[in-house]
Order: sequence, then structure tokens, then C-alpha cells
Amino acid sequence: MKAWTLTDKRRLELCTVEDPVELTQMAKVKVIRASIAASDLALYDGLYGNYPIVPSRIAVGLISQCDDITLQKGARVMLAPYTRSCDRLRINAVHTDGYLSDYAVVPLHRVYSMPEGIGDDMIPFIEDIALAIKAYEKLDVSRTQYVLIYGCSTLSLILAQLCIYYQAIPIVVDQDEKRLEIAGELGIYYQINPSEENPAEKLKEITAGKMAEYLVVDTDSFPVADEMTELITCGGKVCLMGVNTRQSKMRGDFSPIINQDLTIYGVSDGAGELETAINMLATEIVRVDLLLDRVVDFEQVPDTMMEMSGRQNPFKTIVKC
Repeated sequence: MKAWTLTDKRRLELCTVEDPVELTQMAKVKVIRASIAASDLALYDGLYGNYPIVPSRIAVGLISQCDDITLQKGARVMLAPYTRSCDRLRINAVHTDGYLSDYAVVPLHRVYSMPEGIGDDMIPFIEDIALAIKAYEKLDVSRTQYVLIYGCSTLSLILAQLCIYYQAIPIVVDQDEKRLEIAGELGIYYQINPSEENPAEKLKEITAGKMAEYLVVDTDSFPVADEMTELITCGGKVCLMGVNTRQSKMRGDFSPIINQDLTIYGVSDGAGELETAINMLATEIVRVDLLLDRVVDFEQVPDTMMEMSGRQNPFKTIVKC
């Protein structure tokens, strides 16, 4: 088996991994798609420092060998990003090796059978959907309430779609017109471009002076929150969500936390929501086709991660293994 392994900061090597002799309660899977997440880039940049380690939190594959009769050879599966052990969440490509390889041998509890109708390039979005579900539930948003979402990214626009599904009202803020256009194509009607209009005035216009009760920020792609917290009503809630738990800096005006009695939540995983996320993707409650930036070949991984390092990556990059 071959796996791209981070042996040190910014040093990726294609290493050979021996096949295990024993596969009891395990499955050998031919990896066909693997995701590159913000936490993988943090690993690449030396912010975690757990070397050597194989990147990629979540992957799609085909069963190659397994003694579980419910998982036949060739069955398409998702390889989950984490598992809970002794009340501790162990995350792939953070605490243990990830899936950026041609084959992966994983415990059966990390293997999820995939329904027909979900494309290979869609499955790596399942963790993003699960994380957005968890963030939405943490905020406890009610119907018809306004949710201000700072930055159009994969996570942000999935959460905006959840707002629409649950009959809340998302308002996205972004200076990039192309990203706002994608938001529009996903049915997100209310948009604010700070480079063209005053966010506070526009928000008052949209909400008839009520402002927004909630603010959500994808910290993986938008670590600078500017003055968004000032736009939230007294007693409102703020959710900072993202998979990179090694943020070097996050900036913004946080005085409204005190002045406006805001409650702040942090969400960095979708544990407990993967099954719900699979169902939402299968039933097309959430649409992700417009949130894919690119699919790169396995051989392009070193160049791709070098290119992605240190820059904003709002949409998903997937590796074809």
C-alpha cells in the first residue's frame, strides 16, 4: 500500500505501508476519493506537529477485503473522520493516520455503506454537512429568525441551506462576487457585499430594523470576523465553526460579547451527526455540487498542498486516488 505521509513540516513523502496480517473487525478498502481539509493544511504547515502522519480526514472507497458479510467486495463506503474511544474523540489525520493513500485498513466502526445516487465527489462533503448540522443545533435557531453568515464557503453555504430547510432566514456576507453568485444559485436570496454597501444599513433594510439574532463564521476560511458581532441583537448567539483547531490567529471586535450579552459557541467536528448528514445528502436537502473547487490526481498531492498552504481555500479540493 502507498500513502502520502507528512514526515515533517511541509515534507510529503510517498511511503510504503505493509498490509496487516489480521483483518478481524477491520476492512481493507481501495480509496477512490480523499478530501484535503483545513486541518490537513495546518498539519502541513507544522501547526499540529504529529509526524509522521497521513493526511485526509474523510474518504470514499470500495471494499477490497473484509470478513463482515454485510460488506461485500466492491461495496462503496465512506471512511469516517473520527471515532469515540473512552469518551475521547479521535480524529483522523490529527490523532491517527488519515486516508491519503491507495488502500486503507480501518476498523469496521469507521466504515459507512453509501446509498446509490450520491456521487463519489459528493461523499467527502458529509463531514461538512455533519459539522453544519451540529452548529445549527448548538445555536438552537427558531423559524423565521435571521442568521448572519460571514463568508461564502463550503461550510457556510451548507449551513445557509440548512437555515432555508428549517425555515430560518440566512443572510450571507462576502466581498467576492463569484462566491455570492454561487450562494444565489443555491437559493440564498439575502446577500451583503461590504465592498459595495454598508453591512449595518443593509442588514437593517433586510430585517426591517430587527438586525440578526445569530452570527456564524467559518474560521477555516474567514479567520478575520471584522465588526460582524456589532450587527447581532442583544442576547444573540455567535458560532465559530471549523475543523482546524490550531488557528494561529483570529481577529475581530469582540467587545459586543460583553456590551450586547452575546453567547459564543465553538464547533470543530460533526460527531454524532454523520448519519443525518448522509440522509440529507441522499435526499438532496443539501446541495454540494457547486461547492467543489477541483479534483486532483494522486500524483499531484505535494504540489497541490504547497499551493493551498497559506491561502484562503473556501471550497473543497478532493484527491482522486
